[in-house]
Amino acid sequence: MEIDPGVELLPDVPVSRSEEDLLGRLPLARRLCELACAHPVAAPRVVGLAGGAGAGKSSVLNLVAGLLADRPEVAFVAIDAGDFPGTSELLDALIKNLMQFFADQDVIDTRDAVRDALSRYGSVISGAARIAGVKVDLGGLSRSPEEVRAELAEMTQEVGKRIVLLLDHVDRLHPRELASTLVALRHVAAIPYVTVVLAYDRRAVAAAPDDMIDPRAFERVVQVELALPLADRVLVARVLAGGVARIAARTGRDLDAALPLFDPDAPDGAPLLDLCETPRDAKRAINALAAALPLVPAGAAVDDAALDIALRLLVPELDSARLDARRRVQGTARAVLLAELDAATAGHRLVGPARAALRALFALT
Repeated sequence: MEIDPGVELLPDVPVSRSEEDLLGRLPLARRLCELACAHPVAAPRVVGLAGGAGAGKSSVLNLVAGLLADRPEVAFVAIDAGDFPGTSELLDALIKNLMQFFADQDVIDTRDAVRDALSRYGSVISGAARIAGVKVDLGGLSRSPEEVRAELAEMTQEVGKRIVLLLDHVDRLHPRELASTLVALRHVAAIPYVTVVLAYDRRAVAAAPDDMIDPRAFERVVQVELALPLADRVLVARVLAGGVARIAARTGRDLDAALPLFDPDAPDGAPLLDLCETPRDAKRAINALAAALPLVPAGAAVDDAALDIALRLLVPELDSARLDARRRVQGTARAVLLAELDAATAGHRLVGPARAALRALFALT
């Protein structure tokens, strides 16, 4: 007998347009767009978008790209640093996209000159990367970065169009490659009319050894930074509630007992909701519930099962055998078991919510 043949799983992909923005990120995207395109149009700048893994940085950049597409006075290029093995390949892509921009402009008299200047500038940037530890071919460049920048400034005035480079996942580069990229980006960010928008996870950068990347490297490059706030609890709760409602409809099971676990207004707290720090956490939780809840025996406590599933998924440091043992022990042994599980969560990014969820789970069992 089939259990749930129509099971639905949420893909871990960023939103691509405003209609998919269930977590209200559009205002942040609009502000990022305004910062990237602020006057004077010829002034180069670097704008940072900082947020944890799974927080939705790529979704925000996609929304920014959609907003920029509606602005004829702006050209933009979106590049994912995670698609490149290192600094040299990433910088080559940046320069090629800039060259393509000028090739697409109807500036007959200056197009070739601009492209030649950008080719030389690419060598300058590659030289900077090589100095930082990346081996590249410098060619026969004999001009300084300042000379090439001055030439670009003169020629790009005729184009008069802001160029926005959206660069995602720079923190996914190896720390040494990231250090080289930041050195080189200081040259890219000095090109007139160019804005670089960087998306990165500060925690990932901070975790890199100091002998590989200067902890203050971003401060030397980024002029202004926007922090991606935590997703709105009410909106995340709606995503979770919608997922559970779909599971109930498909399987014909009553899952209402699980609803208080992610109700933001629940008087005793919402332990499952609190475990979902990021949109990715919420998607993973829904998928885990969709996979495992149909296997829970009829008559079993749905709320206990749902919280157990979410905890095992989002806090893998918890020992499965000890979690199972909560059903068999009482009194002092139960308190000792809870303390041992608490200790297992030390250092986890969700340590507070994890411990609160453990207490809720022990109360339900």
